[in-house]
Amino acid sequence: MKHKIVLSTLLFSMFVMVPFANGQKLTAEEIIAKHLDSIASAEKRSTVKSLIAVGEVRVEYITQKNQPAAGRIVLASEGNKLFVGMSLNAADYPQEKFIFDGNKTSVGLVRSGTRSVLGNFIQSNNVILSQGIFSGTLGSSWVFLNAGGSKAKISTSGTKKINGHGAYGLSYSPKGGSDLNITMYFDMETFRHIRTEYSRTSSASMGRTPDESARQSETRLKIIEDFSDFKEFKELMLPSKYKISYSVSGQNGTTEIEWVSNISEFSVNEKLDPRTFEAGD
Repeated sequence: MKHKIVLSTLLFSMFVMVPFANGQKLTAEEIIAKHLDSIASAEKRSTVKSLIAVGEVRVEYITQKNQPAAGRIVLASEGNKLFVGMSLNAADYPQEKFIFDGNKTSVGLVRSGTRSVLGNFIQSNNVILSQGIFSGTLGSSWVFLNAGGSKAKISTSGTKKINGHGAYGLSYSPKGGSDLNITMYFDMETFRHIRTEYSRTSSASMGRTPDESARQSETRLKIIEDFSDFKEFKELMLPSKYKISYSVSGQNGTTEIEWVSNISEFSVNEKLDPRTFEAGD
């Protein structure tokens, strides 16, 4: 009986591990190809010229005492152009706006002379807009739909459990380089894009004296985009839940904020006003 238990345990372990072992053998190109097919057929994808996603957004301050803000979010894209806008009900945070017009990135001010922490992050790392990384499959600008022009370095990055599901990781190094570590995750079963992680660790700054230098600490920045609750719309499989998690920790403590969006409306190939992608005021 003892030998049977050992043998059955061994067989179980083999069957459990096979998907992970085989998964490791998938190349980045194979993962991307399967991912694209998870959105729609190649024929259908080729017909998508523009995409609009609209829904409700709520801003939660995890480590601060600020009251939550709520409002509407709009993501509009045409080719590699992208507009992300939020209209919020908070006096100190009434709006958010990120635009890539096909040539340059613009980040709107929250108030006169001031950007949000998320806006500052995008302003400092505008490559994630210009190369079609930010907002994932919620935009026609999604990098893998326009992979021919990205010239990025992409490699496999192992596997990871995300919300209880196995996911393949791809490490993404943008053309021109970046001090961000960017990793994208794709569900092992469906190959849908479910997460992008951006992270950076900055060394502690030097103080004016040895004692002051000893009190300095490194700064850790991490931004996560999560995509879930996928639904089919006109033969496209798109996420209806979109969450951005912002976390920075360092000398001044920790700041954590979440933007949680529920997308309720999609529109495909609707003609967009060219002014959509103008920076404006």
